[in-house]
Amino acid sequence: MKIKHFVLAVISLLCFQTYSFAKETEIYDIHQHYVPESYKQALLKHGTKVTESDGLPLPKWSVEEQLKFMDKFNIKTAYISLATPHPYWNDEEETINIVREINNEGAEIAKKYPERFKLLATLPLPNVENSIKEIDYAYDTLNAVGIKLPTNAGGIYLGEKVFEPVFEKLNERKAVIVLHPVSQVAVPDTIFKQYPPAVVQYLQETTTAVMNLILSGTLEKYTDIKIVIPHGGSLLPALADRLEAMQGLLELKAGRKLPPIKETLSKFYYDLAGFPVPNQLYGLLNMTDADHLLYGSDYPYAFENYIQPQKEKLEKTKLLTKKQKKKIFKENIEVLFK
Repeated sequence: MKIKHFVLAVISLLCFQTYSFAKETEIYDIHQHYVPESYKQALLKHGTKVTESDGLPLPKWSVEEQLKFMDKFNIKTAYISLATPHPYWNDEEETINIVREINNEGAEIAKKYPERFKLLATLPLPNVENSIKEIDYAYDTLNAVGIKLPTNAGGIYLGEKVFEPVFEKLNERKAVIVLHPVSQVAVPDTIFKQYPPAVVQYLQETTTAVMNLILSGTLEKYTDIKIVIPHGGSLLPALADRLEAMQGLLELKAGRKLPPIKETLSKFYYDLAGFPVPNQLYGLLNMTDADHLLYGSDYPYAFENYIQPQKEKLEKTKLLTKKQKKKIFKENIEVLFK
């Protein structure tokens, strides 16, 4: 009987510690989205069902519901960005106008609730000239704190030479760049046709874009940008050792000396939206350190019944110390945005 009471006491203590940690730590969330009206109307105009986004239901969204979610999960500040699809339908002028509306709506939210929301502005890629203009507008007029980039725009991937002037401007601004996957462009229609790309293809897509940034030399040239890779680093934690082993082959094909791939991967920031515990987290901690990990919920595209258990797993995991958890939930974002 005494043993039983002791076990119950220990369990209660552990539960209390987890609960206390969740309550005492104000959370900054790097991976939240907003769904502005201009964006919904653009999807509807192009025959994309307003109820769907890349095979998944477009969530019902309002600022009020987002604030309720944040209060429930003890999230003090959300860094909001556009999700997917990227608003480009082979009409650059239209994209320029839609992106301006999307950014203006996001800026209004951040202005109304300055302690709760920070804007990560969208760019009208693949148009380079107006993307450069939008960077200045976002920082100087809208008080954006960073830039969200899709992994590709119109089939042109980040790291391609045509986008170099955009990265030059981002480097000039010492920008924090948050990546977000969109649908892959080279996958046959018959592959995963009936399944949402968020299951597998988004992870492949993000990994492709990051590797193109590395192998193209973009990151070597523009060293003042900081990049946040979503969804626990996608496939990169699983590939890090393989990439390190194949450094020589990559250099042979590139025709030049490359920076150490694994060292390069260690310098990125990684958000923990999705299902990172335990496997991705274990890989991340072998690829980088806890100072480069950021909490992300993926609200409102991820539902609360997904977010809650993943957040609890992150709070309880023994792979991280309490100090490291505090960094992930808050302090690392403070350092990133200073």
